[in-house]
Amino acid sequence: MTRRLSTREFLWWSLRAHWALALALLALFTDAAGWALLLAAFAWAAGVTMDRADTPRTALSRLGSPIVALFLAASAADFLFGSRDLLVSLSLLVLGVQSVKFLLPKGSRDGWQLCAVALLEFLAAAAGTDAPAFALFAFLFFVASAGAMGALHDQEAEEAGRPPGGYIVPARAAAGVLLAAGVGGFLASAVLFAVIPRLEFRQVLQRFGRAQGVVGFSGTISLREVTDIKSDRRVVARVEFPELRPGLLPANLYLRGAVYSRYENGVWRHGGMTPLPVQRAGFLHFVGDAVAPDSTADITLEAADHPALFTYGHPTLIEGAFAPVLSDGGGNFSLARSGHPTLRYRVHFAADLPRRPRIERRAGTEDLVFPEGYEDVRVLAREVAGDAGTDGERANRIVRFFGSGFRYTLSDPAASLREFLFRKRAGYCEHYAAGLSILLRGAGIPSRVAAGYLGGEWNGVGKYLIVRQSDAHAWVEAWIDGRWVTLDATPAPGDSSPFRTRTGTIGLYADWLRQRWDKYVVNYSMRMQADAVKEGVRAVRRTGTAFRFPGWDGIGGTARRTAGWALLAAPALYLLYRLLRRRSFFKGKGSRPGLSPLPRPYARLVRRLDRNRFRRHPGETIEETLAAAVRSCPDLSEDAARFLGLYHRDRFGAAPLRPESREEAFRLADRLRRGIPS
Repeated sequence: MTRRLSTREFLWWSLRAHWALALALLALFTDAAGWALLLAAFAWAAGVTMDRADTPRTALSRLGSPIVALFLAASAADFLFGSRDLLVSLSLLVLGVQSVKFLLPKGSRDGWQLCAVALLEFLAAAAGTDAPAFALFAFLFFVASAGAMGALHDQEAEEAGRPPGGYIVPARAAAGVLLAAGVGGFLASAVLFAVIPRLEFRQVLQRFGRAQGVVGFSGTISLREVTDIKSDRRVVARVEFPELRPGLLPANLYLRGAVYSRYENGVWRHGGMTPLPVQRAGFLHFVGDAVAPDSTADITLEAADHPALFTYGHPTLIEGAFAPVLSDGGGNFSLARSGHPTLRYRVHFAADLPRRPRIERRAGTEDLVFPEGYEDVRVLAREVAGDAGTDGERANRIVRFFGSGFRYTLSDPAASLREFLFRKRAGYCEHYAAGLSILLRGAGIPSRVAAGYLGGEWNGVGKYLIVRQSDAHAWVEAWIDGRWVTLDATPAPGDSSPFRTRTGTIGLYADWLRQRWDKYVVNYSMRMQADAVKEGVRAVRRTGTAFRFPGWDGIGGTARRTAGWALLAAPALYLLYRLLRRRSFFKGKGSRPGLSPLPRPYARLVRRLDRNRFRRHPGETIEETLAAAVRSCPDLSEDAARFLGLYHRDRFGAAPLRPESREEAFRLADRLRRGIPS
C-alpha cells in the first residue's frame, strides 16, 4: 500500500523546491559561473539527504566560517584578476555562502536567510533577462514561495514549543491552496509589471557586465565585411512606422548605421572628427538640421557590442531613454559606450531634403579626397561622367555605368577595387559601393560609403519591418545640390538571392508575439505610458465631439452641461421604457406577481408581435394583440385560439401542463410566429 504524503512533508519539500528554483533561474537566465552553480546544486542535494536523515554535522559546522572566507577571497580574486565582472564575482560569493548553508543544519532562521538569498537570485535573473519563458519560472517560484513560508512558520512554532502541525487539510488540498496563492501573487506582480514603466535597470547593470550580442558593423569596412554579415539570419531590429510619407515603402528604406569617408589601402574608415554630445532636452536628442520631418520610425534595436545608433533618411530628432547621443558631424550617431542591451527609440526623419543649389561643398574635405595611385580610375570617372550637365546628371551617368557589363556574384568576386572596375567586373555590394564612391570623387563629386541594412521582411500580422543581419548592405551618399543624396549601383538580388529570408505564417505570428513582449513589457517606457493616457483623453474627447450639433458653441455652460447629460441619459431611459413595456406585456392582463420568465417559444412570439407593431398601446393584452395579428391571416385563427387556451393554462393555471400539452403550445407559438406577416 503506497504511503500518502502528509501536509507537513509537502510543505517541507516546497521549501527545498523554492531554493532549487532560484538556482535554476540563475543557471538559465544569468551568466553565473557554471562550476559554482554545479557546486551549489550538489550542496542542495547533499543537504536534502542529510536533512531527511537528520544527520549530525558537528565537524561540518566548524568548517562553515572558513569555507565562507575562502569564497569571499575567491570572489575578490575573480573581480580583481579574473573576469573583472562585478556581477559574476558577487554571484560567485552568493553561491558559495548558499552552498555552505545547504550543507549545515538549518533552523527557521537559516531557512529565512536561504529564502532571502533565493529572492536575490530571482531578482538577479529578472534583471538580466527579457525571455518570455521567465514568466513560467516566475510562476513556479511564487507557488514554491507560499509553501516555503508555510514550512518556516511551522518550524518556528516547533522551535517555540508550540504544536508544530495542527493541519486538518490533506496534502492535495494544501497544494491547491499553494497554487491559488501562487496564482494570486503572480497576477498581482504581472499587473504591476505591466503598468509600471521600465526604469532601464538593465542598462545600469550592463555597465558592470559584458557585451550581450553582436549586431552591426565595426569602425572600418572592407570588400568582404558586409557580405560576411549577410550569412547571419539573426534579427537586428524591428521597426514600426507610425508616420510614413506617402509613396515610401518600408522595404525600400535604408537603415544607416555607419558612414565611412576615408579610403586607405582598400579599407574605408570613419572620418577624423571627434564625436561630441548633441543638444538634448530630457529624452529628446536634436541630431539634425532644422528641417520638417515627414516620417517617424519606432526602432527596437537588439543587443549589440558596438555603440552605433541606426537611423533612416535625414534624422532630426531621436527620442530615447539614453544619454548622451554622440555625433561626429558626418552622419554617424552613437552611444557613449560600446555594448548595450535591447534599445527602443523613435527617430523623426525626412526621407529627402530640398535642393539647395546655392550651397557649395568646400574643397579639401575627406568626402572629396581621391586615393593616391588610382589615376587610371580618375580617367575612367571623367570619361563616364563627362563634363556636361549638373552634378546630379553626371552622378546618374556613373550609376548607369554599373548597369551593364557588371555582375553580382558571391562565388567569384574581384580581389581589389581596380580589378572590379577594369577586368573582372564581378563582386557584391561592397565592390559596387566602393567603385561608385571613388568614381564620383574622380568626377569631382563629394561622396562617402554608408553601411547598414536595406529593407527587411514586412510582418503583415503586426505591421512592422523585421530587419535581419542578412539584410546588411553598403551604398553611397553623394553631395549633390547642397544635400546628401542616396545612390546605389548594386543590382537587385531578386527572389533567388541566398540571403532572402522566407518566414512562414507561424513564424510571423511567433515573431509578432515576441515583438509585442519587447514593446509592451520589456521596453514599456514612461513615454509609452504617457502616449496611452493621451490616447485615452483623445478618445473621450472624440466621444464628446460626436454629440455636438450646430449652434452648440453658442449655448451657455450650464445649459450645455444639462443638454449633454440629457443626450447621454436618453438611451438609458429608452431602454428602461422598453423593458417596462415588455414586462407588462409578458405578464398579460390579470396575471399574478411572481411569475417565472417566459419560455423561449413564447418570448420569441411576443417579440415578433412587438416588432411588427401589432400592439396598439402598452396595456394591451396578448389576446388583443394576437387577434389583431391574425386578422389578415384567417387560416391562423384556429391555431391562435388553441394556443391562447394552452398559454393561459400554462402561465396562470393551478397545475402545470403535461409535457405533451406544453410541447404542443411551443409548436403552436412557433407556427404563429412564422405565419404572422411582417
